[in-house]
Amino acid sequence: MMGNKRWKNFRVCHSETDLWVAVTSHMYSGKAEAYTRERIHYYRDVLNNHIGMFPEFGSSLVPLGSHHYTHPMVKEMYEASDISETGPMSAVAGAIAEYVCRDLISRFEFPEVVVENGGDIYMSLCSPAVISVFAGPSPLSGKIGLKVEPSQTPLAICCSSGTVGHSLSFGVADAVVIASHSGAIADAFATAFCNKVQNAGMVGEVVDLALKTADILSVVIIKDDKVGMGGRLEMTLL
Repeated sequence: MMGNKRWKNFRVCHSETDLWVAVTSHMYSGKAEAYTRERIHYYRDVLNNHIGMFPEFGSSLVPLGSHHYTHPMVKEMYEASDISETGPMSAVAGAIAEYVCRDLISRFEFPEVVVENGGDIYMSLCSPAVISVFAGPSPLSGKIGLKVEPSQTPLAICCSSGTVGHSLSFGVADAVVIASHSGAIADAFATAFCNKVQNAGMVGEVVDLALKTADILSVVIIKDDKVGMGGRLEMTLL
């Protein structure tokens, strides 16, 4: 998706945040990269300052109940933690992707922006786009896509895996993909539902549970050669 003439893409890294960003190619300038780096620094500082005051925010694997926040992004992470029953940091990548995407649109008036943060995406589109689902060792990896219509954006599509990457997971799914209008909620629920998949036979059960959850627009779960999916986004074979 990011390798065609529609987009100008670039990568910006700071601390534990590693962003791939795609913007409308004919409106790109190098200022966008510098601004993205500035915003990453800003949001990491927001998080670090909050964790400095409330260390449990950075380590808890369960909701913390009382909300100590001074920034909207931190508030959204607390709220996503509460409803998904995960720790607040389960929402961090999706939240940062959303806030950076919105900042880029506000600052440069790009018609289209896609921000990917470690497998978690937030986007605003003018034309349809297809997101491929990477599922590590599964034979279905890269063979299933989600078609996103402009009217469905701004939209987050976040992925969690029990077999790919270094993030802590208590499940064994190769990929759990959640679509929501909130980056924090999509990220937190991707973690939560990935934790629930303990074997391939549970894929359908967990998909059904996810589709009953408010704020979730679509879900894809892959384990080995088993896949379950549903929701408002069109699914396509690649």
